[in-house]
Amino acid sequence: MAGSLSRTFAQWGANLKYDDLPPQVVDKVKALLLHMLTSVAIGAATEDGKHAVEHVLHEESRPDGATILVDGRRATRIGATFANAEMMHASSLIDSYRMLTHPGPVLIPIAMVNAELEHRTGKDVITALAAGYEFLFRLCDDFIPSTAARGFRPGPIYGTMGGAMTAGKLMGLDEGGLLATIGLATHLAGGLFSGGGEQGIHEPNAARQGMFAAVMARTGAFKGSDGSLDGDPGFYQAFTGSSTGKLSWSFKDNTFQVDPATITEGLGTRYKVLDAMFRMYPTSGYNQPVIDLIVEMKQQHKIETDDIELVDVQMNHLETNYPTPEFSRMSAYQPEVGQKHWYAAHAAVNGGFPVVAGRTFGPTGADLRADQKVIDFMHNHVRVTPIWGKEMFGPSVIIRMKDGRAFFGDYPYRRLAWDFDQLVTRLQDCVPGYPGGQAAFDRLVEAVRSTEQLSSLDALHAALKP
Repeated sequence: MAGSLSRTFAQWGANLKYDDLPPQVVDKVKALLLHMLTSVAIGAATEDGKHAVEHVLHEESRPDGATILVDGRRATRIGATFANAEMMHASSLIDSYRMLTHPGPVLIPIAMVNAELEHRTGKDVITALAAGYEFLFRLCDDFIPSTAARGFRPGPIYGTMGGAMTAGKLMGLDEGGLLATIGLATHLAGGLFSGGGEQGIHEPNAARQGMFAAVMARTGAFKGSDGSLDGDPGFYQAFTGSSTGKLSWSFKDNTFQVDPATITEGLGTRYKVLDAMFRMYPTSGYNQPVIDLIVEMKQQHKIETDDIELVDVQMNHLETNYPTPEFSRMSAYQPEVGQKHWYAAHAAVNGGFPVVAGRTFGPTGADLRADQKVIDFMHNHVRVTPIWGKEMFGPSVIIRMKDGRAFFGDYPYRRLAWDFDQLVTRLQDCVPGYPGGQAAFDRLVEAVRSTEQLSSLDALHAALKP
């Protein structure tokens, strides 16, 4: 099956070199790295983060193992990967792509651990992360809604695949080794929407599984399969219901068939990793542009909350039926505290929403759900309108005033795909809760900024020490 998806990606991944990467891709990967290292510094102080570290040290402590970030103690390769991933995930400061994938808490922990144990340079790490993110994004791009419709949570499913590519690349696997890694990862990927809190370890477990796939592939005991992705039965058949590109749900309007050839179209010349967005609020990513747009419109037009008759938020139809119309947990039409209407109301009433570790907005501080003014506004002055085929994470907002005026605003998705310097500016909002404050955060920024110059990642580890 020469030319299969698995073979194509394995060959590309094995041959990819740092010098092949455009400058904007290098910049983007460093931004993704900074975002998640900021995240781990914050997440290390959470109860979930602390619990993960102590659990791993109890079960998998190893004096000559990999470093647990921030903490400094060591564990097995896979144990340290899990602990670092859980600290990142626990902070809620994570990246996102196409609504339902969050690669950072999977790929970045793998990269940090393998760079240490395999003695890799900063350039090696950037290259491996570019390979992992690109592989993940191309696999999931049009297929996320169909995966979700089958009850699978796309984040850990596709995260395992991207994590495996990053792990294998840093282990120096050749084309055959990466082919085996991809094949093993298809068997190890998992995660369901059902359950009672298990999703809290989905991404950390995906990091473990992706790492494990590469570790086992390196033994040479597994040959790998050309049909592991697009064969019948294979990854796509299992997780989307079709190996030929047939979709059960789509982000786009009336698009229910994808040509599988487009998955690798432009591979190595056009990078989807540039489209990754950075989640700043402890909520689903589609709420972020809504919050920011309403705040901008209020400031631009000098809108007073008491003068607003209606805030009409127009979003992609799938965003209003999260996580999927097949198993929707919420209604687009019923306002609820903690859901879309509520975030829009909070931005309209209080002029913002607290970012992770950042300052609060409104009189209630951290007890956001007790703000009765926001709740009343949500019930009486907010409407969410689903628009079939509207751009993902690209909302429109109409603010209608009691005096008859109306203001219109759009937030194109590209505004969320920040580069390194744009991310640094936005992360300043997190500094109030960052351990060590501004000086410590600035040290981390400068260390990550020079990643490609590093012979090891010791400087990044040092920048995270309390």
